[in-house]
Amino acid sequence: MPGSLSILVAQSSSVPLQWLDVVILAASVIGVTAFGMWIGRKEESTGDYYLAGKTVAWWAVAGSIFGTNISSHHMVGMMGAGLKEGFAQANFEFGAIFGLLALCYFFLPFYRRMGLYTLSEYLGRRFDDRSRLVYSVTNMAFLLIQMVGTMILGALTIATLTADSPYAISYELAVCLLAAVAAAYTFFGGLKADIFNDVVQSVLLLIGSGMLAVLAIWHPNVGGLSGLLEKQPEKFHVFFEASHPELPWSGVLSGLMVLHLYYWGTNQFIVQRTLGARSDWDARMGTVAAGFFKLLIPFLCIVPGMAAGYILTIDPATESDTAFAGLTRELLPAGYGLVGLVMAALVAGILSTIDSMMNSTATLFTFDIYKKYVRPDATEMRLIWVGRASMMLMVALAIGLSLYFGKTRGGIFNRMADFNAYLVPGVIVAYVAGILQPRVTRTASFICILAGPFLSILFEQSARIGFDHSLQAFHRAGLATVACYALLLVVSVATQHERDADREQYTWWRFKRERPSEPTHVRPWWQRDKLWAGALVACTLAMVWFFA
Repeated sequence: MPGSLSILVAQSSSVPLQWLDVVILAASVIGVTAFGMWIGRKEESTGDYYLAGKTVAWWAVAGSIFGTNISSHHMVGMMGAGLKEGFAQANFEFGAIFGLLALCYFFLPFYRRMGLYTLSEYLGRRFDDRSRLVYSVTNMAFLLIQMVGTMILGALTIATLTADSPYAISYELAVCLLAAVAAAYTFFGGLKADIFNDVVQSVLLLIGSGMLAVLAIWHPNVGGLSGLLEKQPEKFHVFFEASHPELPWSGVLSGLMVLHLYYWGTNQFIVQRTLGARSDWDARMGTVAAGFFKLLIPFLCIVPGMAAGYILTIDPATESDTAFAGLTRELLPAGYGLVGLVMAALVAGILSTIDSMMNSTATLFTFDIYKKYVRPDATEMRLIWVGRASMMLMVALAIGLSLYFGKTRGGIFNRMADFNAYLVPGVIVAYVAGILQPRVTRTASFICILAGPFLSILFEQSARIGFDHSLQAFHRAGLATVACYALLLVVSVATQHERDADREQYTWWRFKRERPSEPTHVRPWWQRDKLWAGALVACTLAMVWFFA
């Protein structure tokens, strides 16, 4: 067992896993797998397999976006970050609202109108195949980082919760089981199986995490939210000083917002849920509804993590990621199946994220690499089987990396964001500038995406060597974004001969002018997505103001 878990297991070994917990956990996993296979039993075309036949209702879009996003890196990693950093970790959730609304009203109209399978298709049509290919490789690397972090946190927690019981599961076995279960129904069922399983898993996740949050926050040592506010007033702030090593306010308002714009607006495994919606309204309403669920996360994950400091004896610096397991074993009575219910919620969150990453990776590889460069005339069934094969390859790689990095100690959530910050700047600049500025050229986009990671490393090493300063990840991402945009403009000016009027039809103003009118469908006021979007913004700003 990884060394970072030994202290926690020793202190909580008096609450072992019981047979009823195992029954509940096993029933939920078997049920989810069987349901996914049944849902996806008739997937016979690429439209069915990769876009769910474009039949997904708004509530399923909302549940799938929420379930896809919330996983072990939230339930475990964000709870640990709450213990370590405090309420400022909620910036990941508040900033997500900005990203979701950018998807809803800026990116999504382009994607839906163009009938995309992959988001890289936009870059291919607006620029050329070079940008499309580099985006696909970058996004697959992004998904791999997310999948590995999710599997590490989930497997560590499962190993801890089952320790010292007759049903103990090793870290290595937990990694393999999580990957195998998610692969089982995603392999056969495609996006539709993912989406409807995500909805079921989101319900489990809310029940399990909500129960644990209530028990932690209202623990006698904590005294509720008001008691925690009195105990840790310095940690109940959204913004930390600019010199903070993890969450500086300057980085939160710059580089972190860049990451949000990428994650929610140009990230295949999130946006693919909206591409499968049955109408534009369902896509928008589902996205807005998912935003309201996101506002629950600070109180389901971060605040319980802060409370854990008064309930458990663990070192926040090196054992923060064991807070979830510790609270589960400390607060839930044995023999009633409650530990099994919380474990089912955790596993549901992990599966709903891994299955989405598998499907999105398969989509990117199949359409952007195989169909484009290997077999342009491939049949529908061949494309489905190629996607399945690439999915299994991705799973095998994720398992190997999860086993190799399995002894990572503490702070995995923020470390994942740190790694992803290298990949994001060039991609998001090419996307946004390509939409807003007709004068951006094909070569400029390609160079911009390639330059993102190199400029990030350049800024990081320059700060270390020249100023003996460790450049914080969000500051690095913000600086790299500005540099990428400057480079984009310079190369665009030098290559104006590449401008193409046909490609420039995919810019914002031409799109709005030439966009065909949508079928009119008068909805009652309470179904208007912009009304709910306004309410979502108001709730977010109120929470930021209260905790500022």
